[in-house]
Amino acid sequence: MVCPYCGSGRIIKKGKPYGKQRYYCKDCKKFFSENPVKRKGYPKEYKIKVVRTAIRVGVSETRRIFGHSPSTIYQWMKELHRDVKDELNRVKIG
Repeated sequence: MVCPYCGSGRIIKKGKPYGKQRYYCKDCKKFFSENPVKRKGYPKEYKIKVVRTAIRVGVSETRRIFGHSPSTIYQWMKELHRDVKDELNRVKIG
């Protein structure tokens, strides 16, 4: 087995949280598992809905409505801002 981050073979077993073996790379000092579970996340339409609500009524009220932490809401704002910015750059170039 090799490290998925740096390709090194200097890895050791380092615990078994949630029943999955965890490994540690001695070279890049990162943890990883053999078959990581990909998180699904929220659809983009839902994120847009939450961000639009936050813009209208504020982040604190949006947190109470949807139940997401303010840091998650701000992270989604940044993500959507990057997407819009990239799309505008594509339109300008093409």
